[in-house]
Amino acid sequence: MCALIRAGEQLPAQWRGRLFPGGAKLPEAGKEYRLVYDGKMRREEVLAQTPAAPWQLVRSFCAERPHADKRWRNLLVWGDNLLALRELLADQQGPNRFGTRGKIKLIYIDPPFATRQDFMKDKEKAYRDKVLGAQFIEFLRRRLILLRELLSDDGSIYVHLDWKKGHYLKAVMDEVFGEENFRNEIIWDYSYRMMSLPNFFNRKHDSIFFYAKSDAACFNMPRSAWTKGDLVKSRKQAIHVDEQGVEWIWMPGGKGHSKNKMRRVDEILAGGKAMSDVWDLGIFSSSSSERQNFPTQKPENLVERIIQSSCPVDGIVLDCFVGSGTTAAVAEKLGRRWIAMDCGKLAIYTTQKRLFSLTNVVGTTKTDNRIETGRVEDWAEHLNTSPGVFVITEKTRKGECDVTLELLHDLAALAKKHDLVKKDAALSLVCPEEKLRVPANHLKEVEDGAGAKIIKVDGVEFRISLIAPKDRTEKEKPLPAKEFALYRAGIYDMAAIRQMPWDEYRPFVLKLFGVHEQPDKRYGLALDGCIGTDAVLLWNYPDHKKLTLDYGYVDDLHRTLRGKPGEKFYVIAPVVAMDFAEDEVVRDQTTYVFLKVPLSVLMRLIEKHEPAALKQPTKEEEVNEVIDAVGFDFISQPQVEVKAKKWRNGLLKEMVLEIREFRAQTLATEPEDFKNFETFSMAMVDLDYDGDVFRLGRVFWGEDLLKEAGGLDEARSLLVKIPEEDFTCKKMMVILCDRYGNEKTLVFEKKDFK
Repeated sequence: MCALIRAGEQLPAQWRGRLFPGGAKLPEAGKEYRLVYDGKMRREEVLAQTPAAPWQLVRSFCAERPHADKRWRNLLVWGDNLLALRELLADQQGPNRFGTRGKIKLIYIDPPFATRQDFMKDKEKAYRDKVLGAQFIEFLRRRLILLRELLSDDGSIYVHLDWKKGHYLKAVMDEVFGEENFRNEIIWDYSYRMMSLPNFFNRKHDSIFFYAKSDAACFNMPRSAWTKGDLVKSRKQAIHVDEQGVEWIWMPGGKGHSKNKMRRVDEILAGGKAMSDVWDLGIFSSSSSERQNFPTQKPENLVERIIQSSCPVDGIVLDCFVGSGTTAAVAEKLGRRWIAMDCGKLAIYTTQKRLFSLTNVVGTTKTDNRIETGRVEDWAEHLNTSPGVFVITEKTRKGECDVTLELLHDLAALAKKHDLVKKDAALSLVCPEEKLRVPANHLKEVEDGAGAKIIKVDGVEFRISLIAPKDRTEKEKPLPAKEFALYRAGIYDMAAIRQMPWDEYRPFVLKLFGVHEQPDKRYGLALDGCIGTDAVLLWNYPDHKKLTLDYGYVDDLHRTLRGKPGEKFYVIAPVVAMDFAEDEVVRDQTTYVFLKVPLSVLMRLIEKHEPAALKQPTKEEEVNEVIDAVGFDFISQPQVEVKAKKWRNGLLKEMVLEIREFRAQTLATEPEDFKNFETFSMAMVDLDYDGDVFRLGRVFWGEDLLKEAGGLDEARSLLVKIPEEDFTCKKMMVILCDRYGNEKTLVFEKKDFK
């Protein structure tokens, strides 16, 4: 019975009856649908077996602009989000030093869409893609399990997907969040290029699955502006005007909308129209100011609607696939706190740059370019029913006139003379409000609710509509970001670890080795926890940097612990603090295992034949590829040789960085393990470096540079070319990144290019 329960299997019917007498009848095994695929872990296994990657602070930004809650700063995290999320959950369950417990009200994620899994005709390839598809589903499901645990009880999650895997992930989300908590499948209807496709319809929408964690989830219904025309069309009722000139319309009222009652039109218009689950928001243009040149970037007004709907002002928004930084940027503009994660260096630097160039406007600043007729609510009605339309524009020109009773008498006479009047048809006039000079008591509202006025003059009926003024353009102003901090998770700077004080060093290193922290004492010696059932001692390196662990230390430790045959003890210490090379030392059949920081942490990488944990792209198409870390790693600068030059390319003068050598140099590999340039990912450039913060300006992809140089086997150097006219400032910072996220940072002045 216990084995069945642990395995999550159905109990035999006779035992269910005995254990739960009188309980609800449970479905027989196999009668309910289940989500089954290879590699699927149980929820309990995901939570128990996912290692927590401690976050290492890189630096803080904008400390001069703290949050109202002085304990908080927004969080930008580089690393595998699975490990980073597990660490955040461990913090919520423990010390809560980041202050997120019960505060994450909204999660929005736009995960990679498994873009390589397209429709395939070849059966073998289709099968292979299904295998990759199962891996992608489990990749995302494990993260969703952690996200649900992190989400506050009154929180919500929005998952953005396209046509490739959305239908599979809906089933996953039903399982993780509960089908009863499903709220909407939101259709984002975006613009698309008109194409002639041979065998399917043009695709022009994504799906966003919206789930609440519980019935207590906060939700603020977004509303759009009503017009009288909308109101009349939706109700199929005319607007009624009472003796005081107040407009009324029949609207549902009472429980279950079983009764109708009259409501004031102005009150309904002020309340706005409840938003549907189809969002026709479009997407920004290639020239838009919000464009970051990042693949799959989403528009700010899309994320704005989600945040305003489901995150209160005091809540935190979390996005663990932040990409171009849209979620962080919009949250900043809307005054919400945020946590943003990504495994890509390009994503982190793009987000960082965006936070230093914010404005107060969400999305692209819009200019109202509509002509006069485009700002008339019922323009189509005028064209369809009137024998002619007389338009008076808002611009003042010589000879223009106002719409007065005198003008209407003249137009009526003209219409009769030339037989322009048709039976039951009104002559149309369109003008700005300030041009309408007819006394109000001569005008009547049209019954279709479009806002037009009707007047009869000399037996001729005129329909007069007003040209709405242009929408005022919101003036953009710079918006300095509030304080935020950049962390690493899973990739660490060993030198920084050694500089930590003991109270920070101890929990950090224990997490690196997956130690179950359980302080204890044995014969007066303090122990720090256990790995499995074996005790662990963490050497206090920060307070004893000049001491080394030698064989005499092992002898003293053995005497103190009084080790017994068959026992095993773990000792964790930096490599620099150890005076011998062995990983294990035996005394009287007691084994002392020395875990060396950082070498022992790298064993899982070496065993998997992986030189590092987080592979970076070499071309734009790979930016959103699924990345699943295989373990922790430590920063190690690549081996680089660069020469700065200036030359003329025709009429164009160029600043050129000639990269003559670039080889990764991880702690698990040597530079000679790779061909020259084999591990080069990208060059990122800031042409206006201020000496403090790197603001990404341009990206040069490794694959593109290799093609220009003749390919990997032929390339003798890679050339990063920048027009001289673009380098107008004092300094340029260049970051050369390898496939594993390691960087070489270089700073150049104009005089360096010769």
